[in-house]
Amino acid sequence: MRISARHLNEDELESVLIGDAAPEHTAHLAACEPCKAALAELEAPLAGFRAVTLAWSERRSATMPLRDLQAAQSRAAVAGRKRFALSAGLAAALAIGVAVPVLHYEATHTDAAQSLPSAQAAATTETASAASEESPQQQQIARDNQMLRAIDQELSSSVESPAALGLQESTGRNRGYRSKMQD
Repeated sequence: MRISARHLNEDELESVLIGDAAPEHTAHLAACEPCKAALAELEAPLAGFRAVTLAWSERRSATMPLRDLQAAQSRAAVAGRKRFALSAGLAAALAIGVAVPVLHYEATHTDAAQSLPSAQAAATTETASAASEESPQQQQIARDNQMLRAIDQELSSSVESPAALGLQESTGRNRGYRSKMQD
């Protein structure tokens, strides 16, 4: 292998420093003492900078107060617990948000079916037998209509007095206000 007569220039030496040297430059560097010296001269400030920054970093971590480290760990643990609590709360809210309407729907439909008079129950049976021939959408509409009829009947048969609704007659200033409003 023949070593070139010319020495490596600054760009070629920098490529050796960063590990991106061409094979012929590496071979030249292995055999050429002046190029090795030039590379060592370029490496010296970088090596000094590395040593200083490493020493500073080690000193900084060694002198960091333990309470700061513990406080940082404590903050991270609290943040984790907060995230868990928030997730659990959101899951509970979602479960309640889904369960309440479903339970209300079931209770409403159970109450409506139990409050149907016997004539309507017979009509329901006839409608159910006729519904078996209808499409699922038509069956749903028929069930909804039955439920609405039962609700309407329940509302029209209830007494609508304040006492029946659990309300008391107002007293004091409001009573005078009402009498003025009615005049």
